[in-house]
Amino acid sequence: MNNDLKVLMNGVFGRKVPAEFAAADYDYEAALRDELKKLLCDDSGKFNRYKYERNKIDLFELLSQNLDEVLPQSLTSALDMFTEIMRVPQGSRPEFRVTRGKQRGKQFVTRATESGNYETFRLDRDRFDIHIFAIGGAGVVDFERYLDGIENITDIYEVINEGMVDRIFELIQEMLLSAWKKMLPANKVVGSSFSPTAMKKLCNTVAAYGSPVIYCSAEFAAEMVNAITYNNTTKISDQDVIDIRERGYVGKFQGVPVVIMPQSFTDETNTNLVMNPSFAYVIPTGKEKMIKLIFEGNSYFREWNDHEGDNSITLQAYTKVGLALVSPLNFWGIYYNSSLDTNTNWAAYNATLTA
Repeated sequence: MNNDLKVLMNGVFGRKVPAEFAAADYDYEAALRDELKKLLCDDSGKFNRYKYERNKIDLFELLSQNLDEVLPQSLTSALDMFTEIMRVPQGSRPEFRVTRGKQRGKQFVTRATESGNYETFRLDRDRFDIHIFAIGGAGVVDFERYLDGIENITDIYEVINEGMVDRIFELIQEMLLSAWKKMLPANKVVGSSFSPTAMKKLCNTVAAYGSPVIYCSAEFAAEMVNAITYNNTTKISDQDVIDIRERGYVGKFQGVPVVIMPQSFTDETNTNLVMNPSFAYVIPTGKEKMIKLIFEGNSYFREWNDHEGDNSITLQAYTKVGLALVSPLNFWGIYYNSSLDTNTNWAAYNATLTA
């Protein structure tokens, strides 16, 4: 593959490039488009289906290599504090060592099986492996519009990358919630509204094992307050007022950082939420990261089908991932605020889970 294509793709996505390409005003998008025209267009600069067919393998390889970098980066900002993200060679069977201690009797591991289901079990060995499965996404790409400068190369990744990110967040959420019924009473809270006292108690429990951080949806965070009552007067700090005005939620709850998990919808009706808004997770940091996210091998792009009447195509991408939650269930906590179930697609699920 033309190495210039790799360099220019890195520049488009803000990654490091060689010094000769590093000028502040360098138009990476235009330069990448010019290079791709050499692969995909005839001498007049128009998209040529025959040249595309001859060169599409190189193009798909470029797209795959870039997805392998873009996808982990998209997950890092929200997950890095409690998730270890790594890539292993194709065909590897990732294995992890779990440290045992005084809490050995309460040590559990929650992991994904080949069928995508999750199981919680008593750990009776020092090592465990992670089962790998595939996730995929597809999007319609019109290379002619891209080559004409109407679309950007980043548009190609928007649907596919965001769909994969949503799916991974869903899987992590499923894994965390699968532990609910096994959690100790001191490590979970059920309330019909947000209780500062209950959340503080939960944070104090988790603080015994590391510095707690609250991970939740924006909907959950909006219910959290740091009100202080003094001489029969309820006060909120100036910083909290600024946070609520600027972000819609407090940045810290009584000294504990609040991190928002990305929210989106499962379809274009804007009715079914991807992330369950009613749960918050209090997770200790500063020790081994409790979730392992493995990417095996490289992503793969292929042309799924043609669209009659134009030069657009459907690109399908898939990558192989594995997930495991490795933590004693007394190390972290879950808070369920049932008032947030109202008019959401999660109400029936939550009622069954917490029954």
